[in-house]
Amino acid sequence: MTFRRSHLLPALILTLSAFESTAVDPRSHWIEGENHSDGATRDFYNRAARLAWNNFMGDWRDANNTVQGPRPYATAEIPDTDTGRFVEWNVTQLIRDWGSNPSGNRPNQGFFLRLTQGSGKIDFCSNEHPDKDPRPLLTIHFGQRQAAFRPTADTHLVKSTYRSHGGSERLRVAPDCHALIRFDLSSVERLASATRAVLRLYTSRQYGDATIGVFRCRQGHDAPEVKPRQGLAAGFPYDRNIQSHKSTLFATGFESPTWDSEWTRAGELRVIDTIESDRARRFEPFSGKALRIRIAEGANGALNTLFKFQQETDSEPEEIYFRYYLRLGADWNQSLEGGKMPGISGTYGKAGWGGRKSDGHNGWSARGLFQRTIPPGSNPLAGTTPIGTYCYHADMPGQYGDNFIWQNGYRGYLENNRWYCVETHVKLNTPGEYNGILRGWIDGRPAFEKNDLRFRLTDKLRIEQVWMNIYHGGKRPSPHDQHAFIDNVVIARQYIGPVSDAGQRR
Repeated sequence: MTFRRSHLLPALILTLSAFESTAVDPRSHWIEGENHSDGATRDFYNRAARLAWNNFMGDWRDANNTVQGPRPYATAEIPDTDTGRFVEWNVTQLIRDWGSNPSGNRPNQGFFLRLTQGSGKIDFCSNEHPDKDPRPLLTIHFGQRQAAFRPTADTHLVKSTYRSHGGSERLRVAPDCHALIRFDLSSVERLASATRAVLRLYTSRQYGDATIGVFRCRQGHDAPEVKPRQGLAAGFPYDRNIQSHKSTLFATGFESPTWDSEWTRAGELRVIDTIESDRARRFEPFSGKALRIRIAEGANGALNTLFKFQQETDSEPEEIYFRYYLRLGADWNQSLEGGKMPGISGTYGKAGWGGRKSDGHNGWSARGLFQRTIPPGSNPLAGTTPIGTYCYHADMPGQYGDNFIWQNGYRGYLENNRWYCVETHVKLNTPGEYNGILRGWIDGRPAFEKNDLRFRLTDKLRIEQVWMNIYHGGKRPSPHDQHAFIDNVVIARQYIGPVSDAGQRR
């Protein structure tokens, strides 16, 4: 079927002068994307940032605000007449919902179109269609006034592929395809008082009859803003004398010229040193000296420093908190394969790293990770480095560990040239039970939690060490020199929290 201009209807485009903030966190939007590898897909609402849907093929709410519910806000029956035409949905209730609760649980994250009856495949013209008139249009009426909008983003999700389709000229709705359309309504006054709202699409091809329902997109890893949680460090300004607390097992600010002797093993000193100044990489001290780590061009390894509990404390714990401050340098722009960050482990030289699969008896690890892809320029998380935990555990499905990105509140997406307080909590499971705990905080705010892990099947595995590791890959080396900085490391038996009186340093 081809588009015929005789089917067009005139589009009246008016503007409303007043402003209404919709308070939608742009990081929670599904992404149209710049290519097939970074937009919304069947698995991710933001593939570049590895932000997954809660449900395969997308997250929606129905007119009853039910998660993945069956009741659409509006429906349109589309018989197979093999004739291009406009199709309209009365979406007044949905527009009013967006206006009545913009900052609560009904933010404007776009329309979600899916089949409710029939098995037809319907192609609509997208916002990338070469002709402007058949592109999607949303018209909102306020009595005698009206305003019309073109999409800011549209795409469709395809069950059979992991690729995104944000650049396509079509929007397909079918048994195995859902369409997403988003309009920027932030300039509209009093959405809740709209008298009528109509979503209009133009069919370009169709194969069979279908009834298509409109639902409300509702995805995201947004979390309520909370104050930083204070902990052990609150009683020790700038961590001074924090090692005197009975729960503290280790603390260092890298001030001593013999800082390396404080650790069980310090690693290769040719790629790590302590500094107070590094103007070339826009370094600003957190508190005195900091540890500088260099991943050299053509290399993989950098920091590989260990604190072994048996050697340093005469016992191995089953629960530990590990906090450090991290700053990514101006030249930090990892690529190719991502890599590892500091974390906690019990490998015992047998398993839990390098493809040595954990089976519950031979070892485990919960090292940090940084993701291999920095989201591109148009992405709301552009330029950030996603961090998380790279975990080898008894139930891991493959040869290599599971990646847990710290996505709660998008707090694990780090900017360059800024200090972050990174804290990890590991509590080993009762052998064989699904009650192991892994938690993460950024700047004292919760960023990740998983409380059903099986690290082990035997009590012979405990927490062997804190593994201060920064490593590029995988196997492929760093394409250029890049630097990171670490300061104020504390290991303790209780929650540590951010440094007292330091605030948030940039």
